[in-house]
Amino acid sequence: MTQIDELVKMRDRESLYELMTEDGEWLTRLEAAEGLVELNDRRGYEFLIMVTMGDDDEMIEVAKEILASPELARMKREIESEREQEHRARLVSAQKRLQKGGKVYRYKMVRLSAHALMADDPFGKGFEVHALDEFGLEGWEVVNILPMRGSLMVGSVDEYFSGAYFLLKKEFLPSETVELETSS
Repeated sequence: MTQIDELVKMRDRESLYELMTEDGEWLTRLEAAEGLVELNDRRGYEFLIMVTMGDDDEMIEVAKEILASPELARMKREIESEREQEHRARLVSAQKRLQKGGKVYRYKMVRLSAHALMADDPFGKGFEVHALDEFGLEGWEVVNILPMRGSLMVGSVDEYFSGAYFLLKKEFLPSETVELETSS
């Protein structure tokens, strides 16, 4: 029986959480996350989801294997159902606020590659960023830009601009309550 199995058997969530967040071995961290899920602790599920968004292919593969288990499928359905209910409640609240003259905003993050941003500009007149233009025409405003950097070699200090994330914001008007439900 492994250390993780012992902690699950003892229902020691805090020790599992500590292993998941602080252990030097990535496999131990993932197994601790799986142990938390077995104990119905959502922190394990959230950690595994976060790992699948990372860069380490080996970790991603193992996390996806763990996420394919029946316990995680059940937890995923529960979490998604709760989030959907919370989202609907927020929409109802936002619609009421709009009807009373209050303000309502939606936000989204858009990633654009350097290629999409840096078109040739031989005449120095500037250039259009079509993806952002489309969002602008729909009423979205750029409120922040987070540049992305990459490197040609692992561990290299020479970085290059690889694109940017754009935080977009849209204010809804009282006449747009139906659009509020359908926009994303």
